[in-house]
Amino acid sequence: MMARRWNPVAAMLLTSLLLGGCEEPSAPWEPAPPQYAVSSGFDSGSSLPESRINPRATAAMVFLFVVLPCGLIGAWSLFWWLEHRRRAAVERAFDPRAPLANGHAVIVGQVELDEGTSGPAIAVSIQQRGREWQGKNNWLHDWRETSRTVRVQPFWVRLLSGQRVRVEPDERVALHDDLSRIKRTEFFERVRFAELTAGETVHVSGSLFGVDAQDAGGAYRTMARDPVLRPSHLVPMVVSTERPGETSAKRADFYRSWIVGIAVLALALPIIVFPTVTQLALTGETVSAVPVETRHWQVYRKPKNQPGYFVQHYALSSVRTVGGRRQLLTDECSFTAWSCVLSGGCPTVSYTVSALSDDVVQIGLGGQLSNLRAVLLAVLALCLLLAFPIAAVNSRPWYLRRKIVDGGTGKLPRPEH
Repeated sequence: MMARRWNPVAAMLLTSLLLGGCEEPSAPWEPAPPQYAVSSGFDSGSSLPESRINPRATAAMVFLFVVLPCGLIGAWSLFWWLEHRRRAAVERAFDPRAPLANGHAVIVGQVELDEGTSGPAIAVSIQQRGREWQGKNNWLHDWRETSRTVRVQPFWVRLLSGQRVRVEPDERVALHDDLSRIKRTEFFERVRFAELTAGETVHVSGSLFGVDAQDAGGAYRTMARDPVLRPSHLVPMVVSTERPGETSAKRADFYRSWIVGIAVLALALPIIVFPTVTQLALTGETVSAVPVETRHWQVYRKPKNQPGYFVQHYALSSVRTVGGRRQLLTDECSFTAWSCVLSGGCPTVSYTVSALSDDVVQIGLGGQLSNLRAVLLAVLALCLLLAFPIAAVNSRPWYLRRKIVDGGTGKLPRPEH
């Protein structure tokens, strides 16, 4: 499930999103000089601090990095959740006691071999080559599939009614069985096996022939007159030791977990990561206020392997009166807005303020993401779009994968003698 695949990298990314731009200045507020100009000395776009992007770009980035990836993953997961639920329901509705009929069929019963034959009815052997390497903190290893061999022989399935059906698989057969048996052939070579043996209970899907064949010999029937199940031309035969519908049910559970995870993430990001932008988008209104105070401070930056430097920051505090109530609006601003107020040429400054709280306010016409949060949202979106297909592939059972890759920590284990 999605929650189980959470890792420290994702946690660090969300922490960066939460903390990005949370710097509290220590510089005091200074009274602004009287403003004498008839109109504002700058447009609303030039009032934004350099650390933020404009409202239009903010809306585009929220759509591209939050709405679009969450919507795509959510819609895809919803489709396959419903599809796998439908498939599981269809498979579970199969009645093993129903009479046989020619055409596509599913049979359930116990595996029997021809007299005088031995070995598995179906054997899948997967050759893997191992490798080990030194990671940052410890050793890692994996086993990668290099080839796959399928060996089949005809067998019988004795139904619950006692009737026998001849099953003739080919090498395209899909065996849904355990792959736990492992044989180490060399230090860097091993083989994993899945085998269908006599006595196992299976359900088999394929094309059924000869149900209506009549035995002219009376009480004695020959092998040729028994019903025969063969692969269809378009779809490979499926031979499964699992309960009907189990594979589809597990796939449905996987996609359901992603639906829940994406829904939680889609709610958490606007509420926790960029709540100011969210509130201003839903409840914000544009107002004009008279600047009364200014602030200027600087923050020292020291990039890795580069010389340090100071980043200048500016802020304005403005006042407006609403219904006899004095409303104080404070936010960081650009150097242009700050210097305009200091020169006395800005009688009013535009703000976007939430109708719910005076503390939810940003200078300019609309909510703005910080540059850092925009970059981190882009990284989060990329991680989601990469993690989802990788998780979807890796969560499949072995018989639905093209290549089997097993990995772990530490060096390759020593072979047992």
